[in-house]
Amino acid sequence: MSMRRFFLQLLFSLAALPSLLSSSTQTQASVPSSAEAMEEYVEEAKQNILQTVDELLAIPHEEKTFQTVMKPWDRLGNDPIEKFRTLTYLTDSDLPEKNDALEAMDGLKSFVVETLFQNGELYRSLLGLVKRVSQQNIPLTPYERYYLYCLLDGSEMVQEKLTRKEREEIIQLKTYLAKHKIQPYIYLESSAPIRAPEAKFSVLTLNTCFVPGKFPFLFGGVSLPWQKRVGKLKEKILQASADVVCLQEVYTEEASYALYEALKDTYRFFYGAIGPRPLNFSLRAFGLPSGLFVASKVPIENPQFTPFVKVGVPVNYGFFDFTLKSQSGRPLAHLYTTHLQALDTEGFAEIRAEEFGEILKKMQKDVEKEGSNLPFFLCGDLNIPYGSKEPGRQIIEAYFYDAYNKEGSVVCASNRTCTDYFSNYLLSKTKTLKEIDPNFQILDYTLVLRSLPGAQPLAYSCRANAELLLMNSLDEPDQAISDHHGLLVKLYPAPQ
Repeated sequence: MSMRRFFLQLLFSLAALPSLLSSSTQTQASVPSSAEAMEEYVEEAKQNILQTVDELLAIPHEEKTFQTVMKPWDRLGNDPIEKFRTLTYLTDSDLPEKNDALEAMDGLKSFVVETLFQNGELYRSLLGLVKRVSQQNIPLTPYERYYLYCLLDGSEMVQEKLTRKEREEIIQLKTYLAKHKIQPYIYLESSAPIRAPEAKFSVLTLNTCFVPGKFPFLFGGVSLPWQKRVGKLKEKILQASADVVCLQEVYTEEASYALYEALKDTYRFFYGAIGPRPLNFSLRAFGLPSGLFVASKVPIENPQFTPFVKVGVPVNYGFFDFTLKSQSGRPLAHLYTTHLQALDTEGFAEIRAEEFGEILKKMQKDVEKEGSNLPFFLCGDLNIPYGSKEPGRQIIEAYFYDAYNKEGSVVCASNRTCTDYFSNYLLSKTKTLKEIDPNFQILDYTLVLRSLPGAQPLAYSCRANAELLLMNSLDEPDQAISDHHGLLVKLYPAPQ
């Protein structure tokens, strides 16, 4: 998402939105606007937490499974995260409710720490599931084992309430899980036909704004929740008919499974819930996953998620890369998809450049291993404004061929990949196109690696042409599928 800093200030006027908004989809974005409303707002989150904790503690040992224990446990963090984010925005505002929001946020944080992260009884209950899995050798998917490993690996806030024997058990259980395959993503395969091209292939990249709760409305100005946009997104993806689909901001497992169901008749290989942020007994676990999602008609090898070393907000930003295989079995291309640090907060442009640098280092290792006759392709929402002087733009210009806006046109309504128009529309009293700042931007990219730092240009030539896949219209803001357009790029590798 674009999420410009000036918009964050406008966001706080949402406290007065009920008088401006009339539709049922719009009123979902209202935020507490008084001390009493904030107290109710936080109390609702507390009661939901208490109820779920009681339900988890009541599960008999013999009935503990990944589905009955870890699924409700993981969902337990979603509601407080949404509450924290909303309250945080209010504390940064100049509204009279600023101090009330700060007090409410501090109270909720103390409650979460005490009720969840320092709850020895709850930790032992969850630990019982892992012990049952190891003792009975219960089969789990690599993704489920990853979740359990993260649960054991983040127990610092409850350590003082554990016995020495329990600490030793945690080490043993981590060793047990590590002996088996673990992976930070869900892999699904359908029975759809496999396409294995020998040369030309296409990729679609799109920021979907499939964000939980009120976030699509608050940040993208997208009125409909993601559940009501899946069908429209499916139509757009099938219209594009890309060989590989790389999506960003698919932030929930439910959304990944919904996309699989929508696309399984056409796409064969699916990677969802990439880079999760499993809830455990550490504040480090509080936040959102990477949001990356991949669907492919072409066979994929060596998929890998790499979290970034440094991020600016509690999102598990990182990149997902893999090799496409041709019909003959040889590597066709090496693809990377990512979502770099969002927001225009001070220092975040430098964080984006550091994240970009991590991708470039991985590319360099892959080129050394796989050879420079292979196309190396990067796509995603980089949050680097086209035409800006951000250090990330310097990286693009130095090492990549940009397949979109090759003529270097000024960003405008016809070539923008995203806009703040929908957000500003919802906050505007006039709501006329000429009076609303659309803030057109190009933040989404389709890039072919052409050289590496300190090295000669790579030994292949690759023609690439990218075009917009329209996902919204300024004339119909309430029907936006996303606040971003997609980019459909066709690549024509020609090894030299």
